[in-house]
Amino acid sequence: MQRDVPFPAWLPTAEQGPRPLPCGRWFDVVGAGGAESARAIARLGERTGPVIHHPAEHAMFWLVPVGSADLWRLPGITVLGTGERLTVPPPNRTEGPCVRWLIPPRRRCLTEAAALHHVLKVVTASGHRTPDAYRTVECHTGAHRLCTKAVAPPPPAGIPVIYLACDCGCHERAVGPGRDRLAS
Repeated sequence: MQRDVPFPAWLPTAEQGPRPLPCGRWFDVVGAGGAESARAIARLGERTGPVIHHPAEHAMFWLVPVGSADLWRLPGITVLGTGERLTVPPPNRTEGPCVRWLIPPRRRCLTEAAALHHVLKVVTASGHRTPDAYRTVECHTGAHRLCTKAVAPPPPAGIPVIYLACDCGCHERAVGPGRDRLAS
């Protein structure tokens, strides 16, 4: 596989597919639920690094420098370090129902930990947790064209995954005056 960007050797290739990688060797991991992650991504803007989406867990994960998040204690935030693993997809896997990149790696694979920590402190300070109604990650980040459109997609054969229908309503509202409705 020819790559436009020199990705690190540990990042799986398309031929390898997603694979579990050890935390604490090349990176540590910071994870959050869908709503918290979406708010953090929105606040980070261009400062966010790549983000891995694990739909089955309704969670997203940032890769951060090893040891940079060891002392974080934030409600609803998971930190994975030495001795733990995270399934990492190839850089080109950005769609589909299984583990994928919500924000794929470009020039870098790690997120600057101090900026992420600051934003996650702000996002979790309100004490509001993910609402019971499920919203796809795509709708939280404004990518409504990828929304499940209030239909729970069937799980892939042989994979024990439960999918929820998106409750965002983006497929029901008009885009603007005189414009077509969003495609369903």
